[in-house]
Amino acid sequence: MTGLDPATIERVKAEKERRTSSAWKYQDRPQLAFIVQSFNRISNIEQLIGGLRALGNHELIVCEDGSLDGSQEKWLSYLERPNDFLIHSNDLHEIRILDRAIRFARSDIVCLVQDDDHVPRETGWLESALGCFAAHPRLAILGGFMGFGSFDPDPAKAKRIWGGDEFRFVQHVNIGPYFVRRRSYETLGGWDYSFSEVGEPGICFDNELCLRAWMNDFQVGYRFVPFKGPAGHYEPDGGTVLFSNEIRVRNSVRNSDTIFAMYGPQADHIDQLVAAANASLGPSAG
Repeated sequence: MTGLDPATIERVKAEKERRTSSAWKYQDRPQLAFIVQSFNRISNIEQLIGGLRALGNHELIVCEDGSLDGSQEKWLSYLERPNDFLIHSNDLHEIRILDRAIRFARSDIVCLVQDDDHVPRETGWLESALGCFAAHPRLAILGGFMGFGSFDPDPAKAKRIWGGDEFRFVQHVNIGPYFVRRRSYETLGGWDYSFSEVGEPGICFDNELCLRAWMNDFQVGYRFVPFKGPAGHYEPDGGTVLFSNEIRVRNSVRNSDTIFAMYGPQADHIDQLVAAANASLGPSAG
């Protein structure tokens, strides 16, 4: 039987002592978990980690999906707190790896972050988001990028909402940031895996879960957060555009058709649910 060498034993003891005396303690039930999907965007890691750390001592789960640019090693150099986790996968893409991470999290609320996002350092947007979940027990999803005030999943056709500090209920929202109440996600069954094959972008998978939420007595809200830049501005250089644009376009068309088939007959009902929810907020919503 091969034992550990004395030098390693002393290093482990010293590390245990350091962690015991650290100000950062493991939380069995953190208030919030940030889940970052990472794929070959090493140039943005320092900005992401700086922004997320500025928001408090929350759980951080990085889904490193097989990058070739050194992203995994760079993330490891930062993930030193007890509630930091790195999930390594091999280009499974967002639907499958984010599903694993959401179920892995121990917080009631998770916030999905993309590797090209820019996280605001001030904390007001996060406090407001958590306040929305506290105030609305049926709120399952809260988006901060684009919201949609009609059924159509195609941004060219739907009533797009892009900006505004006020909270409102909407039919569906896009990721970045995308808050989810974990128990609601599990009750709904999670993402629909049929929206992409392994390694492919699952365009509209985030919208579909919102519509499913409304049909199952949950609610979906929106409040703008400038993760992608100011309202109305977005640099179209995301990884799915750079690495898989043809598949992205194909899946977008196919998945939009799938959503129409699944929820088209219920569109009026969903609109009525959203309108009623906004009416409960007062005349400024919607």
